[in-house]
Amino acid sequence: MTWPAMVWIGGAPGAGKSTIARDLARRADLPLHPVDLWTYAHLDRLPPLRPLAADLAEGPEYAAAAFVEISRLRLELVVADVHERGLGDVPALVEGPQLFPSMADSVAAAVWLLPDAEQTRRAREQRLARVHEPAGQAQLERLLARDAVLAELVRREAAERGRVLIEVPAEPDWPAITSAVEGALGALPRLEPGDALSRQRRYENLAACRQGRLWQADAGLEALPPYPFACECGTSGCAVTWSGTPDEYDVRREQGWLMAHRAC
Repeated sequence: MTWPAMVWIGGAPGAGKSTIARDLARRADLPLHPVDLWTYAHLDRLPPLRPLAADLAEGPEYAAAAFVEISRLRLELVVADVHERGLGDVPALVEGPQLFPSMADSVAAAVWLLPDAEQTRRAREQRLARVHEPAGQAQLERLLARDAVLAELVRREAAERGRVLIEVPAEPDWPAITSAVEGALGALPRLEPGDALSRQRRYENLAACRQGRLWQADAGLEALPPYPFACECGTSGCAVTWSGTPDEYDVRREQGWLMAHRAC
């Protein structure tokens, strides 16, 4: 398969990659493609997978190897998903922990962010605190042990392939880290303001709605926590966001809220 234009931000939980990717995509008029937003969409296209708990029970090295194998299987699906967006020469900013330096041979620009262990712990604890998920709490230490193995793998692969790796300390200088990420990715073509930009932001928001609803059903959650949606006004450089649930997003769309920049 011919790869579409992509730039990557990979790394471990707590490194700030999702926040930096969202900010950069909106300021630079880039289509944003977080791999995690396609998790449930990919399940029907993958062979049956072992439960995460079963992999973790085998130890951190086994669980890390299983995560890498699933990530490699998903890579072809990520490429197909980006192709589907019809972006032409404008690269999708693809973000996620599933992206490893050894997979990036056809990617023009990429960067990996690795936090220290305490940053990763805080990130996972904060995510668990947003929803009542006893299974996640029970697996926390095993997940952190797996994360440590994956971080070392990323560090080694980046060094072997001469890829940019940014270490994120316990007290990050986020402006400096963001600037380093932008420097690593370089100047990039932009989406045209107006319909093209608006259409891609809507595509991303709908993907977030689909993923949220499927996660809610799978995890048996009574309600979803609010999460950010991008403004769909199509104005160049618009970084306005609105936090809400998928149901609230649907109501806002019907009212035209996310399509009118002046209302933001």
